[in-house]
Amino acid sequence: MIIIGHHAISFSPFMRVKSVEDIAKVGAESVVWFDTSALKQEAAFEIAKHCYNFQVKYAVKIHSLEELVLFANLTPQFLLLDRLEKAKAFQKVVEHYLLDCKLLCVIKSQKQLAKIAQLGIDGAIFKQVLEEFR
Repeated sequence: MIIIGHHAISFSPFMRVKSVEDIAKVGAESVVWFDTSALKQEAAFEIAKHCYNFQVKYAVKIHSLEELVLFANLTPQFLLLDRLEKAKAFQKVVEHYLLDCKLLCVIKSQKQLAKIAQLGIDGAIFKQVLEEFR
């Protein structure tokens, strides 16, 4: 199980972007991330295609199964999901199609890790990781 953001476990910084131009300002050690709900669909796909074409490590916060299957084809490192009730169904799709990306649930506290583990989700990312490095 992947755990990103726990103080005892080292991790790469996550840098939020809103455009392809923002990616140039991010260091190579960082993981670029964006939220599909904060962008127009075309802008989100433009960022994902750029990351795919230039092998930039990135994560995308998704909100539907449709987004999962579309963005998975642009090989993000992580798919981020903040709706725990959808996690099991999304994880089944990731496993069924043997997708190269990992599904991470966004969590607020360490107490949620047991639930994520019981559901068989690839991992968790603490919410503050996504808020710290804007």
